[in-house]
Amino acid sequence: MNTPQSQLIGWGSLIAAAGVSYYYARQNINERRKAQEFAGARPSEKLDWRARIAQQEQKAAAGEGSSSTPAAGQVDPSKSGGPSAPK
Repeated sequence: MNTPQSQLIGWGSLIAAAGVSYYYARQNINERRKAQEFAGARPSEKLDWRARIAQQEQKAAAGEGSSSTPAAGQVDPSKSGGPSAPK
């Protein structure tokens, strides 16, 4: 069985490895975010969900003429396959 000392060493090494991994992963993530923001691929402002949806709708409306697919939640009646009018 494990002695208290071996359990302490095991947990200590696990926590130390996790801390080191977190540190390097966080550095990498921050560097990637800075590079994306510098390239213009990442917006610098934080948006709540309402503002994000409004922004997506504006982009969809701006590109509406070039897209042949309906927006999410809309059904094209010519492609629905169902009856055209209920009887």
